[in-house]
Amino acid sequence: MRKGSTESPATAVSRGLAIVLGCVWLLAVDHGTAHAVDVTGTVHLTGQVQLSAPIPGINADDLTVSVKTATEATGNGEKCTILSTTSDSPDGTGAYPDFGDVSAQILLERGGPSLPDGSCIITVRADGTDGVSVSARGTQTIFVNATQIGTSGTVTVPTITARQSKAVAGVDRDCLKWVKKQMLKRTRCNFLLLKKGPAAAGQCTDAGIEPASCDPGNHVEAILAFAHDSNDQQTNPLAAQGVDFEALKNQVKCQKRFGKAASLFSAKRLKKIQIECVEANLDSTNCRDNWSRDAKTKLQQIEKCEDNQTADSGTGRIVPDVAPPCDACIDGSGVLDDRCLKACFQLVLDEVTDGLMGDIPVCGNGILQGGEFCDDGNLINGDCCSSTCTVEPPPGTEGPLGDPTCADTIDNDCDGLTDATDPGCQ
Repeated sequence: MRKGSTESPATAVSRGLAIVLGCVWLLAVDHGTAHAVDVTGTVHLTGQVQLSAPIPGINADDLTVSVKTATEATGNGEKCTILSTTSDSPDGTGAYPDFGDVSAQILLERGGPSLPDGSCIITVRADGTDGVSVSARGTQTIFVNATQIGTSGTVTVPTITARQSKAVAGVDRDCLKWVKKQMLKRTRCNFLLLKKGPAAAGQCTDAGIEPASCDPGNHVEAILAFAHDSNDQQTNPLAAQGVDFEALKNQVKCQKRFGKAASLFSAKRLKKIQIECVEANLDSTNCRDNWSRDAKTKLQQIEKCEDNQTADSGTGRIVPDVAPPCDACIDGSGVLDDRCLKACFQLVLDEVTDGLMGDIPVCGNGILQGGEFCDDGNLINGDCCSSTCTVEPPPGTEGPLGDPTCADTIDNDCDGLTDATDPGCQ
């Protein structure tokens, strides 16, 4: 008992016992008891890839399907980590895997004596380039639970639709302005159509003519479709269905918040990546992830929703709605899980906005991208372009005719010509 304390002897004994038991539990944790219920396993993925429209120089089997290492957990206090991944290309019909395996080894942690009851949100990506200037990319974000992870199960992924993108990243200021304005205008349009039906069609306007080469893959439409799902009526406003706005006022406003959250997050992420990553020649996964976290404050719009998802009595429309996989963040009673929704929105929108921005530089792919001084299509040093895509001094001379340098397939004098094509060997 502490000196001067009024604590009774019985209370002191109880407090001491609690401390002892607490220490025993901590020792159990230190020896792995609590972590013994964490789940680790390799989830194998199968599915189909299709192109949203023909893309010059790229077919579905030119793409590579992989799993992004960024992940989120849905359970309270739980954590997901992707430990390793494998990738493979689709076959000629777009089905994957072909000859290999698309998988992710995942650790789902709860950090206590109970089994994890949440899921890991993972992103499956299909991407590739024509080797010059055009790329294609598409993703599906899925939920995998503790059972699927623990049994190393096979999960069928919904069809991945790949859209045209840019092999060299960048969106100019005019494009950024148009993208933000267009998303917000079309989100407002969807709100008015739910409120008034086709009578609001005349109030649906565009942000003006899309700047050249701004969004060749129609990623803005993909963002709108994701955030509104069945209530994305801005594509055909004259056929829109309005709901009982007085009865579903909070739900309709929540749908608008979904659209606004997606629009503002996407606009901020694109602007920051353009300035801080692309223009600064620092473009990388880490740079983009950093500004994605910074833009996540825009998703707080979702927390302002004041009511649960409800079906309109007249039309049967579900309001608010969101596209898969984030619809899994709304339970069977229509209750919105804000934490799950924000995490899912971020993972989905990261990928869609990357498609609009263009590819992160990859040294050795033969395409001169931001921050690279050269790219000769390999990671070999001593051939004029280093393994980090910096220019190297000429390793020697090419020729004269008959010299071994005329048959070694190396551009020895760094003039862009090799062996028989080099004047020194003619």
